Amino acid sequence: MAVDDIETHKSSVKLSPGQAEAPASGMGSILHSAVSDGAATSVPAAATKMPFGERPACFKNTVQEIGFVFQATNALATGSFFQGASSIITASIGRDLGMTQGEITWITASSALTAGAFQLGLGQLADLLGRRPVFLAGMVSFTAFSLLVAFAQDPFWMDVVCGVVGLCSAMVVPPAIGIMGAAYTQPSKRKNLAFSAFSAGNPLGFVFGSIFSGIATRLFNWRAAFILIAILWALFTVLAIWTIPRVEAFPPEQPFKDRIKIFIKTFDSVGTVLTVFGTGLLTAGITLAPTDGWGAAHIIAMLVIAVLLLVIFVFWERIYSNPLMPPHIWKDRNFTLIILACLPGYMSFISAQFWLSFFMQELQHLSPLDVAVHLLPQAIAGLIYNIIAGSILHRVNNTLLMAFGSLAYITANVLLSVMRPDSSYWRFIFPALIISVIGADFQFNVANMYVMQSLPSHKQALAGGIFNTLFRLGAAVALGASTAVFVSATGTAEAMADPMVPYKKAFQVSVGLSAASFLFLPFIRLGTQGHASQETDTDTGESKKALVDGPS
Repeated sequence: MAVDDIETHKSSVKLSPGQAEAPASGMGSILHSAVSDGAATSVPAAATKMPFGERPACFKNTVQEIGFVFQATNALATGSFFQGASSIITASIGRDLGMTQGEITWITASSALTAGAFQLGLGQLADLLGRRPVFLAGMVSFTAFSLLVAFAQDPFWMDVVCGVVGLCSAMVVPPAIGIMGAAYTQPSKRKNLAFSAFSAGNPLGFVFGSIFSGIATRLFNWRAAFILIAILWALFTVLAIWTIPRVEAFPPEQPFKDRIKIFIKTFDSVGTVLTVFGTGLLTAGITLAPTDGWGAAHIIAMLVIAVLLLVIFVFWERIYSNPLMPPHIWKDRNFTLIILACLPGYMSFISAQFWLSFFMQELQHLSPLDVAVHLLPQAIAGLIYNIIAGSILHRVNNTLLMAFGSLAYITANVLLSVMRPDSSYWRFIFPALIISVIGADFQFNVANMYVMQSLPSHKQALAGGIFNTLFRLGAAVALGASTAVFVSATGTAEAMADPMVPYKKAFQVSVGLSAASFLFLPFIRLGTQGHASQETDTDTGESKKALVDGPS
């Protein structure tokens, strides 16, 4: 999308006079902004009565459409499902394989890291070579390597293969997003429902993964959890062959050899290498530093090289003709601010989930199945909140929804940070679970709807890659940072007297991350999303229909 396209897109966000020039700060400004936007973005009564919408032409029937929406939601949930499944059995795996705390953290962090590091490249690859074949390849490989994890014999095997699993999970997300964005082009209730279901994948995948893992581990052992994942995804792969439509970014008549030539000429291989090694070294350095020492030569080298590679990546993307992360998308102020506001909240969510599961295993001595049962209310609440979020995107100011989500994250993390091993589940963990998922559901619904319209239809997979790259890498960095804090606190005299101290410090990392969202929320100018609106051209005075169902 060219800069002119962004300016056209921005024009669909109607601001009150002087609103953009003098952004306020603080929670009061968020409310003021929301009220101002609400007044400025009022939509005629006729426009708010959305049609349900017709089935996209790429689907042969409604059953196939439902199947695809399920597969797209499942694609977004693939990585987090694996993380959730592994997080509640980390203690069992660690004891069985003789792993250190850093190696245990890498069971989850390695998959998040590779999923984020490779997502941009895979998004561009899907757009250039074909979304459907890349999706199916990802499903098959995820199934195979999940099964391989079940036979791990040592920490190295476990962490490396989990990293490969993360790479496989990254293959399915950009194609799914690309197909969904290209299929649902017209504003309608049908589209809102589809995107609402899709947005539930990330937060709910973690919870359902933990539940399935707990059941399998209780019946057999921790290895059975990964075998169950392989069985489930083998079934999903068979279903995908029928449900995934052929919605590509290239003309259907274009020969494969021509696509290969275009791919070789345009694929940003340099950018891919820079992101993979830059993010990999950064996360590894943060995770290893507490045990190896922040002043160790190899830790300093890893962090310096990582920062250098990421800086080079930014400059490279500005000069390459077909970049992985087009710099112009960041000129859309709302796009940038929404990402910056959502990212720390999601980082806090993943980190808190990991340490909560570990806390229940180690200090409360709960079995994996008991941990899964304790997390079940979050899944139920998440499904309910997601339906609510999908129903109000076009009615309630989305800036308010973002702020409400951030407040929910903070509240949940504060509850976890002040609990004790013998604290009542119903007073601390239960409310924290059902409150935290409010933040995940509301913010993901808002962000997904906006991100999908920030690039044209032929780059929808790339749009999904950008969004999920940042969130997966953020999760890896959050786990690395919280592990660093946890390990640093473990050897102190205070921790020797009170085993809860390291967990408290880890939860406090999540409190700080969730609070960081409020640094950006006051500057977001976002109205409602999910409907077409009538707006007036300020130059001609004529009324025109918005071309996208963006913030109206």
